[in-house]
Amino acid sequence: MVYPGVIYFDNGLHEYFKIDLDSLPDKLSPIANFTTENSPGWTVIDECIYFIGGIKEVNETKHSTVSMNFTKCNTTNPNSTWEIISHNRNLRWYQPFVFAFGRKIYVISGYRLLSDYYDRKDNADWTYWGEYYNLDSQTWHYLPKLEGFETFSAFQTALMDKTTIVFYSVGGSVLLLYDVAKEEWIHKEHHHPNMYLANMVFHPNGLEQCHCRPALFSVANNTTAVVCHSTLYWLNNDLCLYGYDYVRKRWFQSNSLRAELGWSLSVQPEHIVYSPLMFYLDDKTFVAICRVARKELGIAIIEVDRKPLSLNVSLKFSGALPVDTECFGISLYNGMAIRKDQGSMLGKRKSASED
Repeated sequence: MVYPGVIYFDNGLHEYFKIDLDSLPDKLSPIANFTTENSPGWTVIDECIYFIGGIKEVNETKHSTVSMNFTKCNTTNPNSTWEIISHNRNLRWYQPFVFAFGRKIYVISGYRLLSDYYDRKDNADWTYWGEYYNLDSQTWHYLPKLEGFETFSAFQTALMDKTTIVFYSVGGSVLLLYDVAKEEWIHKEHHHPNMYLANMVFHPNGLEQCHCRPALFSVANNTTAVVCHSTLYWLNNDLCLYGYDYVRKRWFQSNSLRAELGWSLSVQPEHIVYSPLMFYLDDKTFVAICRVARKELGIAIIEVDRKPLSLNVSLKFSGALPVDTECFGISLYNGMAIRKDQGSMLGKRKSASED
């Protein structure tokens, strides 16, 4: 079966990888690396990686600062090096949520260093929640100010329907949806009690029989959700798919794929080191990748059957990919999916509108 998608991911240790679902390689090798900045945001357009918002050390002082450079690397050219395309972004957020649509690259929220907070707390720039770079005009533009906006990291931000940014917190019962194209909130609710996973005594609607709540809280708090049709999805370490429907305000739990996949993952929160990353291909097809050995990834293509009162999954494909890495082992930090037939980004760092 052909799956017209490409997965990009980084291992958090400066190496970037690409998995073509149409033609899986015998061995996975890095397509790019970056050695001078940590905790960046990034996205891909036309096989170029755009990289922004990393932390770097300043000369011999070892003082950390957030880089204001906007950098790209052409992954199709083996001799390509990282090229700085802009030195003057406006906002000094690090680890931002980054996505692209058309010829714009959006840089949303993130964190700021304590030194920046104390030095620049009165600077009006901090009242903006993000900005975008227009590749054609080569200019930066602020996004409109949002009253009461709170800072969300990239792990608490996802994209739905190409232009809808989803901010969420399973430890704070917050769910906010903002349409970048229309520049308006389409769902703004700070109180989703059934979304709350931090209290192990309270049983959210739909999870009354769930025995892996602590693991689900850890996974949902540290990996990016797949969002479609008013539901946020995570593949937990018990290899059940969990979905929170923010319209019905209830959870759904699928059958487990543990027996079919054979991935050995801890469900004890204090022992969770590795969890699957999951990506959207279409409304019925998700892709999951996971570290299964020190230098080996497991990959699974999952068919999702979501009905009004149930959630079921089946395994369409699974395999293992040896990884060529200069690091001690492979880790999965974050990633994104692109459909070849649409040329649009579908997972993690994704898409928005034109000037």
